[in-house]
Formats: sequence, structure tokens, C-alpha cells
Amino acid sequence: MIKRTQFAKLMIAGVMCASLSACALSPEEKAAAIEEGILSTPGAENLWATIKEEYPDDFNQLVGRALELDLSASNYDELSKQVGAVWSQEFFARIGLDSIKAPAEELIRWSAAESELYQTLQRSAVEQCGAMTMGEWVLIDDGNALATAAIARRNEALVRASAAGRDNPQTYAEPTEADFNRLGDSIAATGIAPELQAALASDAAMAALSPQEQCEVGVAVYAGLSALPDEQEPEMAAYMLSPE
Repeated sequence: MIKRTQFAKLMIAGVMCASLSACALSPEEKAAAIEEGILSTPGAENLWATIKEEYPDDFNQLVGRALELDLSASNYDELSKQVGAVWSQEFFARIGLDSIKAPAEELIRWSAAESELYQTLQRSAVEQCGAMTMGEWVLIDDGNALATAAIARRNEALVRASAAGRDNPQTYAEPTEADFNRLGDSIAATGIAPELQAALASDAAMAALSPQEQCEVGVAVYAGLSALPDEQEPEMAAYMLSPE
């Protein structure tokens, strides 16, 4: 059974400036410009606004890391993306521990967003979809607006779930055999080929699948999860979000 949620690397928008001398920005003005750039990242405006609202110290830390970069460097955009990717890995790994304690409604919202993300990647970035199914961090091309927007919506749902779990922690029981059987039936109901569903029982079998087949498995797993009745879905969602 897949039990991993990966977070595609986030991109922070570059703050365009011909040169520091031309812009004549004070440190405060640089910080404000960087913050504006992050908050206006195309397709991820709501995500970054949510992070700033729920985790202001972490958001300010990202601004601080970007502030250390030379805005006039010819490769500033690439450097800012690298900073954003490293920060994102650290941030989501940490807050993810709170997501498994989120109230039921937030877990259900995350589950729906996760399913939507996999379906979007199947249509627009199948290689990355397969890699994410296998637990890898993936990088989506900036020009893939559908995929980047779906990633932002999923990540926003996770941020809200994590903040809710931090502020109003819930406890969920470990899934029983009956729970896993119900999820298996829900996955099967998506129409996935039986041999692909059977591959879920073995890491080696999953690794032997093509990226397209791995993606199909990921799509079916999260579609099956989000199709569970509301009284059963949160427990399984918490399990899927929990560390290995």
C-alpha cells in the first residue's frame, strides 16, 4: 500500500531588478520586494498567503534566505528557485507531522486535493506523476500551469490541515484489516487493472511498472481514498499522511 505523500518543489517568483545600484533598495525595501514576489507567484497566490497567515515565522525565514541572495545576479531566478525548493522540503516535512492530527473536515479536503493533483498530473505530467507515486520529489515545469496550480491547491490544503492539527489536534485509530479492505474495494471501483492494484503489495512490483502505470496506481489510490464515506475517510487519510 502506498503510504507516502510527496510535495512537488515550490517555485518562488523572482524579483526582477536590473542591478542593485539601479534599484537603490534598502534592506527593508528588498525584503518587501521579495515578499511581494513570493506572494504573487503565478498560480500559487492563495498558497503563499495561507503560509504567511498560518506560519508567519517560517514565511519570514524564507524571505530572509532570499534576502541573502544578490538580486543583481544573472542567475538570480534559478538561485531563488533553489532556495524555495530547499525551504519547501524542510517546511513540509516539519508541518506534515501536524497534518495527521487535523480535524476530519480538513483531512477530507486534503484527500480531495491530493486526488485532483494526481489526476491533473496524469493528464499533463505523467512522468512526474509516476515519480511522485514512488515517493520522489518532483520538479514541474513553470510553463505547466495546470500542474503547478494543482500542486499549489494540494499544498494549501496540507498547510491548512497541518495548522488545524496544530491548533485542534485529533486522535485517529490505526486502520483495521476491515478498513484496508474497504479502501481496496474503493480503489478497485475506480476501474484500475487488477494486476496494477496487486502491485501495491510489493515495492519491487511497483518499481517494475512504467511511469504511466505507476501514475495510474497513484491516481486510483487517491481516488479510492477520497471516495470513502466521510466517517471512514479521515482515519485512512491520517494513515496515508503519517510517516513511514
